[in-house]
Amino acid sequence: MRIWSIIVVLMLSIGIVQAQTAVTEPSSIPMEAFFKDAKFSNMSISPDGKHLAVRYDTGTSNSVAIMDTGLTQVKANINFGEFMRIGSVMWPRNDRIILSYQKFVGYLDTRGSASIYVAFDLDGSNGRQLTVPQRVQYSILNMLPSKPDKILVQRRHYADGGQAKLFEIDIESGKEKWIGGEPRGAQSIITDVDGNPRFAFSYEEDDDDEFGKGDTVFYLKKSNNADWQKVKLPIYKKGGNINLLGFNAAGTLAYVASDYETTVPSIYSVDMQTLATKLVHEETVAEISGTGTMYNGALEAVSFSPDYNRLVFLSDDSEMKKIMMQLYATFGVDDEKTDVRISSFTEDGNQLVFTLSSDRDPGAFYLFNRGLDGSKPSISLLDVAKSEIDPAMMAEMVPFKFDARDGLTLNGYYVLPTTGEAPWPMVQIIHGGPHGPRDYWGWNREAQFLASRGYAVVSVNFRGSGGYGTEFMEAGYNEWGGKMINDMTDATMWMINKGFANKDKMCVYGGSYGGYGTLQSLVREPDLYKCGIGYVGVYSLLEFKKSGDVPSRASGRKYLDRVVGTDNERLREFSPALNVDKIKADLFIAHGREDVRVPMEQYDVLSENLKRIGKPYISMVRDEGHGYQQDKNKYDFYNQMESFLAKHLK
Repeated sequence: MRIWSIIVVLMLSIGIVQAQTAVTEPSSIPMEAFFKDAKFSNMSISPDGKHLAVRYDTGTSNSVAIMDTGLTQVKANINFGEFMRIGSVMWPRNDRIILSYQKFVGYLDTRGSASIYVAFDLDGSNGRQLTVPQRVQYSILNMLPSKPDKILVQRRHYADGGQAKLFEIDIESGKEKWIGGEPRGAQSIITDVDGNPRFAFSYEEDDDDEFGKGDTVFYLKKSNNADWQKVKLPIYKKGGNINLLGFNAAGTLAYVASDYETTVPSIYSVDMQTLATKLVHEETVAEISGTGTMYNGALEAVSFSPDYNRLVFLSDDSEMKKIMMQLYATFGVDDEKTDVRISSFTEDGNQLVFTLSSDRDPGAFYLFNRGLDGSKPSISLLDVAKSEIDPAMMAEMVPFKFDARDGLTLNGYYVLPTTGEAPWPMVQIIHGGPHGPRDYWGWNREAQFLASRGYAVVSVNFRGSGGYGTEFMEAGYNEWGGKMINDMTDATMWMINKGFANKDKMCVYGGSYGGYGTLQSLVREPDLYKCGIGYVGVYSLLEFKKSGDVPSRASGRKYLDRVVGTDNERLREFSPALNVDKIKADLFIAHGREDVRVPMEQYDVLSENLKRIGKPYISMVRDEGHGYQQDKNKYDFYNQMESFLAKHLK
C-alpha cells in the first residue's frame, strides 16, 4: 500500500490546482474554461525514462515539446505549420524521435491528408523526412530493437496495385531500402514483437461482388525462418470483416478481430503452429475502440465501448492486467466510470505514463515507477489537462439504450444539469460523419458547457453511425434524411417520456453531418424544436455531390452514390436547404470560408433559400475550415450559442 499513501498526497495536490479557479455555481464558470485548448493532450516517455514528448494544441495546428520528466526544461519544440496536426509519437532510440503529421482543415476534419513521418534529434535538429506519400502509402510496422538506426515499414505504391512491400528506412539519413520477403499480393502485414513479418492478408473483389463484400486471403509464417503459407481461417467468411491485431510476447499467438459469429467483431487467437483458433472475447454490441500493447510490443488488451469504455485482457496472466488492477486499486476506481489509459513505457517496462480521466474530468497525466529496478514504487502527478475545470462541478454522463420506432436498438448518452429541477430545457447534439464516427462516454466539452448553463443534453448513436458493426452502419445508407432523423426524434421523445426534457423548450445542434441532421430535423419535425444551430453543415445533398473534396475523386463519387443515393427526387426531399419553407424554428448558422469538406456552397444554398422566403436567421462566417480552431472564433461561436439558446429556451 505504499503507492496509496502517495496517491492521497497527489489527489490533494490536484484539488489545490483546481481550487484556484473554483466557483460556487456551474453557470458562473466562464465559457472559455470549457473551450480553451488543454495544456497537454498527450505524453510519451523516452526508452530510458529521461525525457517526455508532450503534445499540445496551438490554434489551427498542434506541437510537440521535448522536455525532462519534471516538465521544467524544454529541449525542443516542433510544429509543422498551419493546419498540420501531429499524430503518432515514436521513440526508436533515446536520442531520436519520430513524429507523424497530417493536414486537417478544421477540428471536425477527421479525414486528413496522408501521414508524413519525420525523425528529429532531441534538440529538434537533424530533421529528416522519412516518407514521401506521393501515390504511396506508408505504415510503420516495427521499431526494430535489434537495429537501432532502422525502422521497418510497409509501402504500398499505386504502380504495384496496392501490394505491400517491406522496406527498412534509416532514421538518420531517411534513405529507404527494399528488403523483400513479403508474400506476393499481400496488402497488409503485421510483425511479431521482434519485428519479423509473420501474418498478412490481401483483399480481392470481383466485378460481380457487392462493394466491400469481396474475399480476403491470408498468409502466415509459422516461424521467422519458415516460408509463407496461404491459409484458410475458420473464423472468416467471404464478405465478413476481419482485422489482424498483433502478437503475444512469445510470438506463438496472433490475435484477430472477426465478425464471423457476431454482428460486431469478436477477438480470437490463432495458434501460429497449428492454426487452431480460439474465442478470447465475444462482443455483441460495439466494435474495437483501441488496443493495449506492452513495452515489448506484445498485444495484451483490447478496448470496447458498449456503454462505458471497457478493457478486455487477452490472457489471465497478462502483465498489463496486473498493472491495470494495481492502478484501479490505488485510485479506487474501475473501468466503468473512469478511463485509465497507458500511453507509453520505458524500454525495460519499469516506468510508464498514464492518464486518468472521466466524463467529469478532462484528465491528469501521471508517471508510474513500478520499482522493477529495486527502487521504491511511486506514482507522481505530471500535470492536469485543464486546470480551469473542477470535476466536482461537472455533470455525469449516463449511457442509455432504447428501441427506435421500428424496433432497432439504439445506444446513446445523456447529461443532466447539477442545478435546477426536471424537466429541464434540452439540447440534442448530433455527431458528424455520419458513417464511421460515433459518440463515446467521457469528457465532452460541449455537453458539459450546456449542462453548466442548465440544459439537459442528449446524443444518440443513430443508425449509420460507426462502432456498432457493418450491418448497423449500412442501415443508414440512403437514409440520411429518413430513418436516421427518426432515430434522433425518438431519442428526443425518450428524454421527454423519462421526464428529463421540457417538451416546450428544446433545441437541436450539430456540426458537419450533425448540421445536416439539425436542419433536417427541423424540416421533418417543425413543431418539436424551438431552435436549431447548424455548424459547418451539409444542407443540400444535390450540392454535396458536386462541391467539396469528396466528389472531386472517382472513389468519393462512388461512395456518395452508395451512402446518399442517386435518386434526385429523394435527394431533393432529403435536402433541408430545398425545404426551408417547412422550418418554423429559429436558426443560427455558422460556417468556415476555408472549409474544403463542406464548402461555402452549402452555406450559400441554405442562406439564399432562407432569404428567398424571408426567414430571418443568425449568421456567423469566419476564415476557418471544417470547425473553428482559433480562440477568438471559437469563443465568438459559443458566446453566440449561449445567448441564442437563452433567448429561446429560458
